[in-house]
Amino acid sequence: MKRWAIITAIMVALAAAAAAAVRAQQGSFDKLSAADRQAFQERFAKDIWPLLQRNGKNGCVGCHSGKIVSALHLTGQVERDFPMLLREGFFIPDDAGSLLGRITDKDPERRMPRSKVGLWTDAETKLLAQFVADLDKKQRN
Repeated sequence: MKRWAIITAIMVALAAAAAAAVRAQQGSFDKLSAADRQAFQERFAKDIWPLLQRNGKNGCVGCHSGKIVSALHLTGQVERDFPMLLREGFFIPDDAGSLLGRITDKDPERRMPRSKVGLWTDAETKLLAQFVADLDKKQRN
């Protein structure tokens, strides 16, 4: 049993490293002007960040700011995390590895959060989806 857990942990670590390497090769996904970036960061801080912070250690920020094998590493500081999320492509629409993709994934092994605690409501998911759509639209202009 321990051998299986070690092999699984190694495979997850390798997958996370590969995902980070692919993102690094693609460069920055941030195509916003400084003014647009500031406006979206303020909106993110007001509407989305509180959802990511809730539930303490069981929430998005609580889990992903600790020691976790994942492509997503948060500092817990919105002014640092929003630019990173933007730059590294965590707001890409229709991407299975994006925040929205992981929150809405039908596979319980991929869906975030993993526990039933803190699952996003339909209204909260729609709020994130609208934020992602508006951000994508602005990035395309």
